[in-house]
Amino acid sequence: MSTEYSDHVDFYTRGPFAPFVTEVRSAGTTPIRLIHTSQPAGDFSDPAQPDFVLMQMIRPPTSATEDYGAGRYSGKYRRGDFSLMPQDTAAVVLADSEQEVRDVVIPGGALRKLVGELATDFSGDFGRLHARPFRDFFLEQLCQQLWRESEAGNPYGNLFADGALISIAAILLRLRDGAACEVSNRRTDPLVAGLRSRIDDYIHAHLDQNFTMRTLAELADYPEAGFARAFKAAFGQTPHRYILSQRLTRAQELLAANDLTLAEVAYSCGFASQSHMTDVFRQKLGVTPGRYRKELRG
Repeated sequence: MSTEYSDHVDFYTRGPFAPFVTEVRSAGTTPIRLIHTSQPAGDFSDPAQPDFVLMQMIRPPTSATEDYGAGRYSGKYRRGDFSLMPQDTAAVVLADSEQEVRDVVIPGGALRKLVGELATDFSGDFGRLHARPFRDFFLEQLCQQLWRESEAGNPYGNLFADGALISIAAILLRLRDGAACEVSNRRTDPLVAGLRSRIDDYIHAHLDQNFTMRTLAELADYPEAGFARAFKAAFGQTPHRYILSQRLTRAQELLAANDLTLAEVAYSCGFASQSHMTDVFRQKLGVTPGRYRKELRG
């Protein structure tokens, strides 16, 4: 642990990156602390601290290099990608362009105690989650809501944060174990073995279009009759749910990045209509697209 700074928040608020911190919030009895930063391109490596830090890309760089003690990863990032910095581990973070990041900072002792109660085999290591960026729709929505609920003066913020911490711990364990299952499945399932990336790239390149199981199955050279089951094994969701979640993520990116009309955003993301997009936003995020854009831009 750094001898100069007491924890991750102390480092960011008093250290060399302090000019890039836009807001710090705190909630819960643990407490959970949240840091919103807007950073230029450069080296944003962190010293070892006693916290677990769940970093969420709000506006990602074009590409970056990270190393959280489980090997170096270099590549592109998307809005909503997470990285997980383990306790007492120095981190290498190199960004090639501007980025906007929200850190969920959890004291290491508190998370280890909580996770240890859920999984007796936990040693402080979330495995492959430390090795490369990962995505989870429910974790993304939970962290966004945690940011809203932690706003100063919110009488229910502490209650929400305490519950959110338990949910975060459970999701990280599920993702840790799910990653291990995915590795073993790749040995036997042709879809999981080599084509997940190709299918994912195709979906993101054609989000404004309609998808059929036949098209995706042909892309994977997989029997259409068993494709939906294989897709769920590879992605953790049915094709319909996964594609809908990617359309929602793309809509969030467009609402944050430009001034397209809501109808144009809906069309660009493949929603049937603006009202369809609004229904999905209300169901998944609890806000309309217009309200989401307004809250995001302050």
